[in-house]
Amino acid sequence: MSRGSTYGISRVDNETSRTHGWLVTIQRRGVIYRKHFSDGVFGGKQRSFAAAKDYRDEIIAAHPPLSMQEYSNIVKKNNRSGVVGVCRYCASETRDLPEEKQRWFWVASWPLPDGRRKRVKFSVKKYGEEGAFQMAMDARSSALGKLVGAFDPGAVRRKSTRRRAALATAGGTQH
Repeated sequence: MSRGSTYGISRVDNETSRTHGWLVTIQRRGVIYRKHFSDGVFGGKQRSFAAAKDYRDEIIAAHPPLSMQEYSNIVKKNNRSGVVGVCRYCASETRDLPEEKQRWFWVASWPLPDGRRKRVKFSVKKYGEEGAFQMAMDARSSALGKLVGAFDPGAVRRKSTRRRAALATAGGTQH
């Protein structure tokens, strides 16, 4: 079974409770769809997996993932700027200095298709409060205009797993 065929499906083997089967868990727009497919009920490991996969595919067809555009416009609870993906930031190395020596920025961020985030910052000292804020909004708006495809919440996790595996094969270490 390839990784793509097991998206949203995990194996459950618990000897203590004698539970053996596949668990489908898919979350869409705040709703969690979860169902267990027992080996005993479905007549074995392969058949219960096939039933789980069919159920998973029905859920995905009925409830497609968020697009990158939709995901990028979710307002977080901790948003203080009033603009999604734009925040005011003090350089950590200057945070404990007197206010006149602190370095402040407006930062724009957005997700990349591989699951990482891109951030660009604009100096308040160089561009002024309004100028830096406007530049951050413009940078984010421009970047979001180029986003395509569906949001994949597991992209970073899968990438880091592949990277660890590649490093282990090559005999390298991860820093």
